[in-house]
Amino acid sequence: MKVFVISLPDAVERRGAAKRQLDEAGVAFEFFDAIRGDDAIRECKFEGFDDAGFLLNTGRLAVVGEIGCFASHRELWKRCVELDEPIMIMEDDFNVLPKFARALRCANDVISNIGFLRLQTTLRAKAVQVASLGEFDLKRYTKTPHGLMCYCLSPGVAERFVEATRKIDAPVDVFTKKFWEHRQPMYALAPYTVAPSVLSVDTTIVGRNKSRKAWPVAARRFMRKAGWYWQRWIFNLRMRVRPKEKPMVAADTSVQTDRATIV
Repeated sequence: MKVFVISLPDAVERRGAAKRQLDEAGVAFEFFDAIRGDDAIRECKFEGFDDAGFLLNTGRLAVVGEIGCFASHRELWKRCVELDEPIMIMEDDFNVLPKFARALRCANDVISNIGFLRLQTTLRAKAVQVASLGEFDLKRYTKTPHGLMCYCLSPGVAERFVEATRKIDAPVDVFTKKFWEHRQPMYALAPYTVAPSVLSVDTTIVGRNKSRKAWPVAARRFMRKAGWYWQRWIFNLRMRVRPKEKPMVAADTSVQTDRATIV
């Protein structure tokens, strides 16, 4: 599976750290020059921006940097479709943990059947185990975390994501986490083999500050979040009652997940 690392062309320290770690892990990769927000707007990478929706989805308006971030991921989704094969996408502020190369091989074996797989550590997420894959466990998120530092996706999912994001109303990780809207279950490979590095503290996306909102906006945002809760609950309920999902499967047999059979 091809590995792409999103990085600004002048991010010398980040690129150096990424190359050193992936070279040591024996993982071939390619840098993808990150798109700057101003360039994304000027080059019309999106058909439009829903400012009102962005405010309700995040509690603030979009900043230029996250528009560029979204455009960078979306261009790689397009690349995935053009290649007609799964790819792994990484952001350049990662820290590779032990077993990463083996996790990549495992991901390569299953990604075509499950569509989306995350290898990055999580905070405040919830997941259920659906299969045992030798030294790794395949889990399905019932509550997806923020962040897209390291994940794989299939061409079919990439194509659907591209189509769904012609106009954006949220940061890229908020879009992907709302599986109840795009209808693609989000899976994870545990134990996680990628974590944020110290470089992630100094983010290249600045200005994401929330401010006190007028009560009509606050009320609408509360209602939207309540709607998310129930939509997520219904989606998870439907996934849970589907007969194909099994909590544990031996690693040396074909395993049934809630999406497909993995051999």
